[in-house]
Amino acid sequence: MEPGYLGAALALADLRAAEGRNAEAIELLETYLKDWADDSLHTKLAQIYVATDKLDEALSHYSEALRINPNNEAAKKGLERLERQMKGGDPDLVEEEEENEEEDAEGDPEEAEY
Repeated sequence: MEPGYLGAALALADLRAAEGRNAEAIELLETYLKDWADDSLHTKLAQIYVATDKLDEALSHYSEALRINPNNEAAKKGLERLERQMKGGDPDLVEEEEENEEEDAEGDPEEAEY
């Protein structure tokens, strides 16, 4: 596959991962990274590493994606979830707690009357 076909490589990696062929997806993405350092490649690779419980590798690739593009929202969110997971927490639980805290901070006008 030519290096110019980044979208196709990402789609093929997604397909392989969905089929449970994670090793092939990782190999494909790492091959592309040799010639083309791109934040989306690092982010996709990190996501697959998380799915295969290779958290240190995932951390490295999320960090590299953010070094290349500090505005990569998928990498930011993935890194936040990964850090919670690596600390032994539920990666989704904190997001729910933060939402509840925001709702509590806004207050309920009906409650303020009492």
